[in-house]
Amino acid sequence: MVLKVCFIDVIHWHSASYYKALQGLGDLVDLAAVSAENPQKGQQIAKDLGSRFYSDWREMVQKERPDFVFALGRHCDMAGTARFLLEEGIAFSMEKPMGLNAGEVEELATLAKLKGAFVAVPFSIRMNPWVRKLKELEGPVVDISHATFRFTSGPVSRYYQTGNQWHMKKAESGGGCLINIGIHFPDLYFHLTGKKPKSVHAVTSNHVYGEEVEDFAHVTMEMMDGAMCIIETSYSYAVAPWTPGFEFSLHTKRHHFRSLGKEVMTWSDQPGNPNYLEGLHGNTASYPAFVADTLDAFQNGRPPIATIEDDLASLRIVDAAYRSAASGEVVQLN
Repeated sequence: MVLKVCFIDVIHWHSASYYKALQGLGDLVDLAAVSAENPQKGQQIAKDLGSRFYSDWREMVQKERPDFVFALGRHCDMAGTARFLLEEGIAFSMEKPMGLNAGEVEELATLAKLKGAFVAVPFSIRMNPWVRKLKELEGPVVDISHATFRFTSGPVSRYYQTGNQWHMKKAESGGGCLINIGIHFPDLYFHLTGKKPKSVHAVTSNHVYGEEVEDFAHVTMEMMDGAMCIIETSYSYAVAPWTPGFEFSLHTKRHHFRSLGKEVMTWSDQPGNPNYLEGLHGNTASYPAFVADTLDAFQNGRPPIATIEDDLASLRIVDAAYRSAASGEVVQLN
């Protein structure tokens, strides 16, 4: 069966990662139509893809009646888009965070559950080779006692250059690097460990660029069992190609795992015996795998790699981190 797919906001920052992955699936997918609010850029991409173009994504969905939609867009528009797709009975994948805050996404999660909807979220780091290796060595539930994740993203200029300057407006994005990038890591920690969070403390700043939103965030999560997870994320100046943008260090009772450069994980046991695994780190490296797995899951009636409930759990941590940064206090979670 050839899946008829439509694409909302084809000029989004991450859009190329998706439509190139869809092209890689060949005759399995018909990328029938795409939409964008900027007709000039959107029409050119549609022409290159051999897809029909719409300036109104609602019109596209109602006229095309696709089997599946990949939905991107401004964070402030996501909840409305998701609600429309849910009401129309269209299966979809939507970029995180799916809304400006956990309150918006909680309503969507309730509606998705009521309708039994298929909703995928691209927490694609879950699909990195090193994540699979951790579970292979430690078991399906990894008892991490201390975790550190650091993600240094590129400069804010890239958002202006690609017409995605809304990322710098708090009313449109909900925040800066924390909600945009940092949201990956509460999810990744929960995915690996299944642990429950107890408290959150955070510090944010916008000292590098002076935009409305933060360009640096440091978050500490304490788990109910006393385990700690530290997340550091930033918009930074461009770095050398060989410099890792994503780094991690994870301690269990049996091993210490850490990233080494951009393409290697190393781990050692208690006696110090070293081991190495090659494989790209980060979110963009696994977009092709995410796209293929999501469509396979939809066709075969299994859950996606990450769901709207996973997005909600991570966004609750982001919300708590913003409250902590604003108050200067530790936020206790129920």
